[in-house]
Amino acid sequence: MEKEKTNKISIYLLKKGVSLNDVLKKDYSQLILIGENIFYYDEPYSYKPAWVKGFFGDRLDDLNLFNQSTKGIYFIKIAIDSEERVFAIAFGYGHSMIDKIHCEDDFGLKIVLNLVNKDSIRKIGKRTLSSEPKNTVEQLSKIGNISDFGIDIEQDLIEEITGKPKDKYFGDNLVTGKIAFTASVKFNISNIQQFLEKCFEYYRKEDYKKHFTFIDQVKVIRETDEWDEKLISELKNGNDENVKVWMAIPEIIEWEDVAGFSYSGKKENLVDDITIQDFKKSLLKQQKDNLSLDFLKNKKVYCFRSTSDEEYTNWSCFKCFYCEITKNSRKILLTNGKWYEIAKDFVEEVEGSYKNTLKDSSSISLIECDKKQHENEYNENLAKSINGILMDRKNITYGGGSSSVEFCDVYDDVNKTFIHVKNYYGSSALSHLFAQGKVSAQMFLSDPKFRIKVKEMESSLSFDININPNPSEYKIIFGIISESEKDLNIPFFSKVNFKNERSLLNTFGYKNVYLTKIKRK
Repeated sequence: MEKEKTNKISIYLLKKGVSLNDVLKKDYSQLILIGENIFYYDEPYSYKPAWVKGFFGDRLDDLNLFNQSTKGIYFIKIAIDSEERVFAIAFGYGHSMIDKIHCEDDFGLKIVLNLVNKDSIRKIGKRTLSSEPKNTVEQLSKIGNISDFGIDIEQDLIEEITGKPKDKYFGDNLVTGKIAFTASVKFNISNIQQFLEKCFEYYRKEDYKKHFTFIDQVKVIRETDEWDEKLISELKNGNDENVKVWMAIPEIIEWEDVAGFSYSGKKENLVDDITIQDFKKSLLKQQKDNLSLDFLKNKKVYCFRSTSDEEYTNWSCFKCFYCEITKNSRKILLTNGKWYEIAKDFVEEVEGSYKNTLKDSSSISLIECDKKQHENEYNENLAKSINGILMDRKNITYGGGSSSVEFCDVYDDVNKTFIHVKNYYGSSALSHLFAQGKVSAQMFLSDPKFRIKVKEMESSLSFDININPNPSEYKIIFGIISESEKDLNIPFFSKVNFKNERSLLNTFGYKNVYLTKIKRK
């Protein structure tokens, strides 16, 4: 096998009971290769790159400048433990030919987690579970330990991992696991079945629990009917206080090449971001009345390029919904088309911390916000009501002009209190509010240059720039404007985020950190 050519292959495992007609996005030409195994392909086509016409106009019309793409996917049926499983191997852009919602979503990831050691990792892809989920990719300059990556085990969901396999059967090249398992190996059509059986063997192992136990802090839910129904009911009726739903883009995109988003598939009436309000506006009355899971999975959100009329990418609307459900002591989350359950002890720890925060903050009261009052107008009124100093939008340029920091929105000079204010509309990211408070407080405490710049911005501030502040003398208040008549309740991972930021502030010496609701009239 050493003399055989190395092939880079990406392998998907179809879910049980799924037909090829379900998996394939459309009818493709097909070629039967061996027995029941089928190779599908899409006719290659040539097209001129957008930059030819976009930049040069008609000056390069006579040149044969074309791109060409090829797509192919090979389906293989294998009997494993008296059970038939179907694998799909994608070639070229073949991955775009299948609907991955019908594939086992943890197939590649579990293989790699079981196949690599904790100190042989090169790259990870993670999704931070929050009110506005964030996708990031981190890569080391050389192979290193899993601890070398900035993983927050309380909020980060590992979706992709690349590392060096410990089993020589998989060769010496790096392997990658996500939905698909990708490897460069010396296998081809004559012996691929043997390789697939080995992959499936690693998929079913639980070796990963030895060094990657944090993976199970957030677990995938397989039986989802109950939660799907709650999502549909909330989208139709919107009256369950234990269900929160909003929309977010499910993957990393190049924003500089994004013109906007469309629910119709046409580059017209584009919106800047995706929201439930715009989604509902795009529906016909019949569609609203008969909303179903299949409809959400089949309806697309389209992203268009700014440099051409071409579609950048598209997603199933279902993959764009973020949902948080509380039932008894269980916490259920939907993100990127998958349902997860948060470990019970982790939920209890976070909810307990949040309740203590509200209890500690019960003595804090800020003035109400008028019905149509914007955040900046409220800050002006708040500053007047407490005879404080308005610092809203007075950004301090810091770090060589590369960034700016807001000291706070309102500062109570007499009581040495930082007040940070944010409107809360359910889908708003509260992480910015908490991060603003943490960064400002940290630099105020540790950096004289920052204190000088703040004093230059607002000379009426009474602190002495030459004396290091005593953090125990200061208060930090986070005020969230809400129309709800009930107690302040923020998304679960916003609670996680606040718990972590508050813990850091306590470590800095700020013992008086509060979270309070600002009632909108």
